[in-house]
Order: sequence, then structure tokens, then C-alpha cells
Amino acid sequence: MKFSRLMLGASLACVVTIQTNRAKSDTPDSVPRIPARGVAVSTGDKIILEAGIAALGKKIEALKIELKSKPDLLELLPDVQIYYNAARYALTYDEFFNVREIETAKKLLEQGQERATDLRQGKTPWTTQTGTVARGYLSEIDGSVQPYGIIVPATYGGKSDTKPRRLDFWFHGRGEQLSELNFINERQHSMGEFAPSDTFVLHPYGRYCNANRFAGEIDGFEAMQHLRRHYPVDPDRIAVRGFSMGGAACWTFATHYAGM
Repeated sequence: MKFSRLMLGASLACVVTIQTNRAKSDTPDSVPRIPARGVAVSTGDKIILEAGIAALGKKIEALKIELKSKPDLLELLPDVQIYYNAARYALTYDEFFNVREIETAKKLLEQGQERATDLRQGKTPWTTQTGTVARGYLSEIDGSVQPYGIIVPATYGGKSDTKPRRLDFWFHGRGEQLSELNFINERQHSMGEFAPSDTFVLHPYGRYCNANRFAGEIDGFEAMQHLRRHYPVDPDRIAVRGFSMGGAACWTFATHYAGM
């Protein structure tokens, strides 16, 4: 009973605090936007980006039809869609946080076109690539395409290599400018803080910066499930690592899912 009263007192205090803060900021303009509004995109760049997004989107829609009879290839379509989404979201929601990111979006659209062309021809070179790789999956939560990064060890020999390897998670820290565009670009160029030998390292996006809670928590499991369908993972050797907000995620996963 004593515990219950303490909890009730804490709840009432929270209500008072929330109501007080609400009174101080009761208009939309007084609430800071997170992430902050990005930099201006020139008319010329906007035209180029819109054309690139439209072209890749058209090819994706065509592939949905063309690959219906090839489910193994259709299942890899999210590996193309992550590039389309990254550029489209950044332009639509004003999430270019510096001018360099505009060029990054153009490059990602080119990569999306390359993967789409390969997929149409039945080629999937990124699925056997080692080093830094960006991949995507279709979420069962809402049907959205979600990106994740993976470090594939140099020892991995491709689809015929069935040797089970350790899997490490790396949960990223908080970053208010961590758009899908920035996340994918970094995951294709940075090995991250840890890249143990002969080990797969999974970098979940976590649905932005929600401390890997709620949909972000499910993202970790869905990304792992997708990874394990395509790479040989030892289920008895799974570790979690992270920095700052990602360190808190490690504590949550390790305590809530200790049986894993």
C-alpha cells in the first residue's frame, strides 16, 4: 500500500508539471521543431532531386509487378526502396541539414537505380558484399520500409558460406539530425566504433531517436530477423553494444531479453 501511495504521488506531480508547462507553451509556434528545419534547397537542385525521386519511384513500381513471379527477388526490393525513401523524405520534410547532404541524396538515388537495374536482371551483388552495407526490410508493424546497416566480415564467403558467426548489435546515440539519408550514408562509409573480426555487426536505425523504444525496439528485432534470413548467425553468440542513448538501449535489451 505504501508503494502504491508513492506511485500515486509521483503521478500527481507529473500531471501538475505537465499542466504547468502546457500553460507556458500552448501554441504550436512556441514548441521547437525536432529535428530543426533544414537548409534551403536551390530551385536547380530541387528539380534534379524531384526528377531522380520520380524516376526511381517509377522503376520500383514496375519491379513490384515484374518480380511477382520471382518472390526471392521481390523480397529484396526494400534494398532498393531505402534509397528512394531517404531522398524523398529529406526533400519532402525539409531534412537537408547542410548543403553537402543534397549531393548525398543525388548519389543515393544513383545507387538506388543501380540496385534496381541489377535486381531486374536477377543480380544481387550487395547481398554478398563484405564491409559496410545498407539494407532494408518491410516492417510488419505498418508495412513501411525500414533501413539498417550491417558490417559483413571480410571472412564471409558469400551465400555458400554457412559458418555461423557472432552477431553484435550497435545501438546509435541520440542525434537530432539523424535522418534516414544521413543514417544510410554513414552506414555505407563508416565501420563504426566496433567491428570485431569474423563477426556480423548490425546497426538498427531504430525509427530515429526514440532510445530504441516502442517501434524502435521492434525495429531491432525485425532487422535481426531479416539479417538472419540472409547471413549465417550463431544464435548463441549475440551481443549488444551502444553509446549514450544506445548504451541505455543495451541495458534495456540485455535486461528485458536476457534469455537471448
